[in-house]
Amino acid sequence: MNASLRNCPECGRVFGYMGRNLCPDCLDKEEKIFQLVRKYVRDHPGDDIYEVAEAIGVEEEKILQFLRDGRLQSRGFQASLECERCGGRINSGRYCQSCREILDNSLRRVAPERRTTAEAKPAPANKKRVHKMHIMDSE
Repeated sequence: MNASLRNCPECGRVFGYMGRNLCPDCLDKEEKIFQLVRKYVRDHPGDDIYEVAEAIGVEEEKILQFLRDGRLQSRGFQASLECERCGGRINSGRYCQSCREILDNSLRRVAPERRTTAEAKPAPANKKRVHKMHIMDSE
């Protein structure tokens, strides 16, 4: 897998992107913050996002991001997350269960169905392959 170079949105350093949009150092920092938030919420059930943020010195937006990413659920404390589609209250993620099902069904209708390998027809052995890889002459 080739990593493309990106600038970290947190610190500005260039890093090899491998699926997460933060450099390794900022990912480590974020993980430490997440563990602090998780422990605090477990030890102080019922606190709201503001109280958690204030107690451990973390921005409220970071806690909301953990909730949106599905890393935290608001069962342990009072959250203010709303479904991005219908506005209903949710514990984590971006959409409520009902809206996720609607969006999932919509995607299934517009996306072509994949055929399983058992259904796929093998290419006849006697035909030459049309698409071959080659190198263009630079002259």
